[in-house]
Amino acid sequence: MVRGFQVMERREQEFEDIFRKGGIWEEFLRRSPGYRKSELYRDADGRYEVFDYWQSHEDFENCRRERQQEIERFNLLFLDDRLVRQQTFLGSFYEEGPDESGLVLR
Repeated sequence: MVRGFQVMERREQEFEDIFRKGGIWEEFLRRSPGYRKSELYRDADGRYEVFDYWQSHEDFENCRRERQQEIERFNLLFLDDRLVRQQTFLGSFYEEGPDESGLVLR
């Protein structure tokens, strides 16, 4: 899953601390079966993208379903604390397993 964020000015370090490798978000998801990793990127315009990687779509959906209230509370903290100006869902992308030739289809 990929999400984009516009972070409030002078709050970038706080945001990065949450989503960096080993940050609060990664520790939160790590307790979910099938979670692999998260990556944080920042573009030249200061917008952030967070990529969450899962073993399977089913693992992601199970986490979302089982921990929905926790995730909603987490997201509300951004809004209540005025850390994030805007959050946008950018998409979900899946890799299929190897085909007969051994290639991974994307």
